[in-house]
Amino acid sequence: MAKVMDAIDRTKYYIPSKFQMVKEVLGILEAGKLVFDMPNLLKCQKGDGTRIIVLPGFATDDIFTFPLRKFLENIGYKPEGWGLGNNHGDVPVLLDLMNQKIREMVKENQEKIILIGWSLGGYLARETARDNQDIVKQVITLGSPIIGGPKYTSIADIYSKRHNVNIDQLEKEIDERFNNPLKMPIFSIYSKNDNVVSWQACIDLYSPNVINQEIDATHIGLIANSEAYSYISKFLAMTH
Repeated sequence: MAKVMDAIDRTKYYIPSKFQMVKEVLGILEAGKLVFDMPNLLKCQKGDGTRIIVLPGFATDDIFTFPLRKFLENIGYKPEGWGLGNNHGDVPVLLDLMNQKIREMVKENQEKIILIGWSLGGYLARETARDNQDIVKQVITLGSPIIGGPKYTSIADIYSKRHNVNIDQLEKEIDERFNNPLKMPIFSIYSKNDNVVSWQACIDLYSPNVINQEIDATHIGLIANSEAYSYISKFLAMTH
């Protein structure tokens, strides 16, 4: 699998510049629109009470995912934040904590869970699921750099310096993880107007049960976007 991925020409991936990040203020407008659209969104197909953990993006915490969690609760699921504070970006540490968290949850409740992650939180959700395929029912990501990780983001150099990692070597390690394919349903929501993560890097062409869905949103707006919420409800309903 990794050899196939290595053959893909990623030199043509569009990577947003740091200067584009100023456009992310438009995410505020998307959040405002969500308020007006919520009455119609609450008419979405009702959930089956499955527990869902929502993982925040890089440098954010559970406060940012509250609107999505409230929506999921209102349509019949049992969502909760990841409870690990700020997503500081140290993936090995956070992955260990997530693995421990969901194993304890499933041991206590004896039921599979769903993982939803925004940005880096989505990557962590996928890798947590990869390590726990027997207990994760479904994974949904929003603007997550599932191909190559931070290399294909506008903050690649910042991330590299902060965590003292070689992003080219990290990309190879991420590719190697695909040798253990995700077998549960995977849904990747992305936007070509994402000003942080390369939209091509959000598309999964390798997992056997994956759907990639384009919407119109900023990167920040993805976590509070009406269209994203509508698709999330549809995707969740597919595995009832």
